[in-house]
Formats: sequence, structure tokens, C-alpha cells
Amino acid sequence: MTTAGPKPVETTAAYEPRIPETAYPQRPRLVLVTCAGRSGSKWMLRLFDFHPETLCRNEPERMTPALKDPATTSWEEWERTAMDVGPRIGFVDRPPAKPKAYMRGWVKTSRADRVLYTRTLQKITGRHPEAKFPRVFYDADAVARAQRVLKVINARHFICRLLTETEHVPVVHMVRHPGGMLNSWLRRFAPTQDQEGLLERQRQILRDIHQLDPSFVAVSGPVEGKDLVELKLWCWRHAQDAMLLAGSAHPRYATVVFEDLSQNPLDVMKPIYAMCGLEYTDAMRDLIRQETERSSEIAAAWKDRMPPERVNLIERVLDSSRVAAVFGA
Repeated sequence: MTTAGPKPVETTAAYEPRIPETAYPQRPRLVLVTCAGRSGSKWMLRLFDFHPETLCRNEPERMTPALKDPATTSWEEWERTAMDVGPRIGFVDRPPAKPKAYMRGWVKTSRADRVLYTRTLQKITGRHPEAKFPRVFYDADAVARAQRVLKVINARHFICRLLTETEHVPVVHMVRHPGGMLNSWLRRFAPTQDQEGLLERQRQILRDIHQLDPSFVAVSGPVEGKDLVELKLWCWRHAQDAMLLAGSAHPRYATVVFEDLSQNPLDVMKPIYAMCGLEYTDAMRDLIRQETERSSEIAAAWKDRMPPERVNLIERVLDSSRVAAVFGA
């Protein structure tokens, strides 16, 4: 099955941030956590990981081909792949935060599973990339019943296709204020890259956006003359607006604002757990409370580091966008 290119994004339509309140009668087998890079998806994955019935994966390598060119893969094929990559371990995965229901009893007690996540062991034994769960550690039947929670980032085209072609897969879309996203991206990601190469990649992303959505040229202006920061912000806006628009018609799509999660994590996570059919116990709330104790400081840190000219640029990029409504702008 193939699909047409993405529809132009409606940039001025009103938008109400959505977190469904309904608890579903049957727990979905698969949940996706997505966002632009540096927007809190790893944090959200960890909050899911506290539940004993979840099987969390951080950007599975075997998903890469489908994410890069989603139109070449049918949804059924992608879902089979997603279910298969759940019980695997890759270099960027972390050991579960707490014992899981699908671990064998001796593993729950000893937490011997942690050794499987060490890079040294993976290299020595050839278990990289993405080795399967060893049966001596995990009960296969319980693993099959576990809910896969996959984190995928910078996958706008794939997520929009999912939101328009399916209704049964919950999507948790993390949205961080562009000031916080940009501050983190410039401090933690950009310095690790070849600067000329990074600049050209961002130019090409915006060129591709203009080709697929010519109306956005009038919003962002031409590619030429923009520096790395402005290119990044316009690409970020288009991606977030596209996912918000597609998600507005999806019954299991949730917008989670990074800053809201940092200020009020227990209330924000309650409907997220309900949407995904997960019991929200006192134990879960205690773990989430402990994990997010200092998160409000992190969420606000960018405000003291961003020069006024960048703040003005951010306000210009947000103007008349859908994503601005997420922050109450």
C-alpha cells in the first residue's frame, strides 16, 4: 500500500491541545511516543517504563527503514515489525526502571537483566544490534502480552500517516516550547555535528517542506539567507503543526506539553495511562513523583540563556501557528 504526500498544513486554524480522558476496555498492544528531538520523549518513555506491563524501546534500529520512507511500507507490515522489535535490546536502550511482569522470578529478584544492556557484553557476545530477549531471562508468553511502547523522534511523515490511516494505536506527542527545545539542541546536539553538514541538512529539510507544501514558503520565507537557528525553528514549526492537525481527528492521540508535565506530572500522566489501558496505581504515582521532582527547574532553564534576538525570532516563528495554541499563545 502506498500513500500520497502530506497535505499542506493549515497554519492559522484554531487548535485545542488534546489529552483523551476515556479509558479503553482493551489495552492496546502498541503505543508510540514521538516528538522533535530534545523535547522530552526519553523522559516520557521512562514514565511509561515504571509500569510492570510495558516493554519500552528507545528508537529501535530495525524501525529506521520504515521511518525514513513510510510510503513504501504498509501499515500492517510496519506494525508486525514494531511488535517484533519490542522484545529486543539495543545500544541506546536502558534496563527497565523496575522489575517487569514478564521477567522470570529469579530475574525480578536479582535484576540480572541489567547485564544484558551493557555495551561490553553486547560487543563480546555479538548481541548488537538489537538481540532478542533470552528465554532463560523472560517468559515468552508474558512478553507477548506486554504492551510495546516505542519512542520515535523526528518522524513527522510516518506519524502523520499513522494518525490518518489507523485508529487503534495510541500516539503520545511531546511538545516542548521552542525556546527550551532550541536551547537543548544547540547545547547538546549541534556541537557534536559537522557544522557545515548540519547547516546544509537543515536547508534541505526546509527545501523539502517547501516542495511538499508550497504554501509554507509564504509563512517561512525562502531558504536562502537563514542561519542554522532560523532554519531549525521553521522546520520544527511545520512538523509540529502537521502532527497536531493529523492528531486532532484521531481518537487515541494525546498532546503532552513538556512544561505542563514538569509542573503537574501526576495529573498529566493520569489520562495518558488511561488512554493506554494501564492501571494508574499509587505505586505508579509515587515513582512518577520521584522522577519529576526537579523537572520544573529544567523546563524553565532556557529563559535565562536565550538572547533577546532569539526570543524575538521564536515569537515570530510561533505567530499564527497551531503549535502556539499549545502554549496558550
